[in-house]
Amino acid sequence: MSMFSPSPLRVAAGLLLALSALGAKAAPLPQDLGGNLLRGYIAPAMMRFHEAAVQMQAAINDYCVAQKPAPAGRVRDGFSALVRAWTGIEFLRFGPLVAENRYERIAFWPDPRGLTLRQVQGLLAGAEDKAGGKDEAGGRSSDEAGHPAIPDAETLATHSVALQGLPALEYVLYRDHGLVADDARGQADFSAACTYAVAVAGNLARVGATLVQTWGEGGEYAGWFSQPGPENPLYRNQQEVAAEAMKALSTGLQFARDVKIMPVLGKNRQAAREKRAPFWRSGLFAQSMQASMEGMAAFAQATGFEYKGDESWIGASLRDELERAAQGFAAMPESLDAFLGTEDGYRRLTLQSLLLDNAKNIVDAHMAPAFGVSIGFNALDGD
Repeated sequence: MSMFSPSPLRVAAGLLLALSALGAKAAPLPQDLGGNLLRGYIAPAMMRFHEAAVQMQAAINDYCVAQKPAPAGRVRDGFSALVRAWTGIEFLRFGPLVAENRYERIAFWPDPRGLTLRQVQGLLAGAEDKAGGKDEAGGRSSDEAGHPAIPDAETLATHSVALQGLPALEYVLYRDHGLVADDARGQADFSAACTYAVAVAGNLARVGATLVQTWGEGGEYAGWFSQPGPENPLYRNQQEVAAEAMKALSTGLQFARDVKIMPVLGKNRQAAREKRAPFWRSGLFAQSMQASMEGMAAFAQATGFEYKGDESWIGASLRDELERAAQGFAAMPESLDAFLGTEDGYRRLTLQSLLLDNAKNIVDAHMAPAFGVSIGFNALDGD
């Protein structure tokens, strides 16, 4: 059974949620719910991700290639902005973001078998072995089949997803003697690492451009999401749009707690490990989690939901839990090792997990029924 397979309790909870939604008189949904979410959050957030990837590619290229290379600080800032932009859309785990493996191409994580590490190391080692050779046109060295030792952004999209996204880029930037290290330029694989980092950022920019197109004005998916109806192949009515939105929030909160936080905490303080966190090499775990909480709060606000009088507490409570969680992550240090080793640090991250659990319960048990929505199972529930 998958670690995310539904338990009997979860199945029972889903059935109760569906029954409560049918038995209660639901509040009316906004007439333009999909449009509210599209204009108020989704389309601008996709644009931020695309622009951050473009700027990341330019920063790495300038740092590596230009005669007066930009300082490594610009690359670090660019990666931080890109990670925050990603976690602001990561929870929108439906439609364009999951089509054609785009989610995995952006962020192949968790990666318990260490595929990213092994594949990036192998790619760079192969490039280093070929270093010094030139093709007949005087270009960079190629393998025996004539392929460039390091693929460009377009070719990288045909490679393993483990090589294509943010975890791979983080590794090549922040590994020991990585591109942003003080001694980076003295490393034998500096040129290959630069070429690869530019390709990864370019690949992310290409994926981002597709997300902008599909979610932007005139985009096919944007039309389906904002104009539900009998002829719509995906969303027949506003209830189905609302279900998609609430499922995204519920799944995002579950993923943030169960996959990102709980493995870090382990069974107790002695078993806590920073290296189980996403973006631990760059010290961006807390920043990324803060951006995730802020993104989900803004997404929920963009719905334009108007609760019935006796349920007005629901939206305020969800907003409060997400804001408290964002503030908690903002107050955490970049490095978690020493932080988690203290009783106070371990307690504070545990509190964050409880806030996320509370927020998910508000969405599942109160927000969804208030609008007659049954969330059902999500992408994390397994087969």
